[in-house]
Amino acid sequence: MSGQRSWDIFCRVIDNFGDAAVCWRLAQQLASEHGGRVRLWIDHLGPLHALCPEVVRDRPVQAVGGVEIGQWKPNADFGVP
Repeated sequence: MSGQRSWDIFCRVIDNFGDAAVCWRLAQQLASEHGGRVRLWIDHLGPLHALCPEVVRDRPVQAVGGVEIGQWKPNADFGVP
């Protein structure tokens, strides 16, 4: 297998902090333990901001702690898998 590993995690927030927390921990763990590119797509940034204040609620694309964060909207551009 050649090339850099990459992961895309998709999170739909249903119960506020539970969904966002599990996805955020997974994204951080993949980034810190396995390297490569980790993108977390989340439909609501508010709960993630409450868990990690570095996340800016009104910034649809950002990077925090080695994880790329994208706001998951109907018209989101996921780029090349």
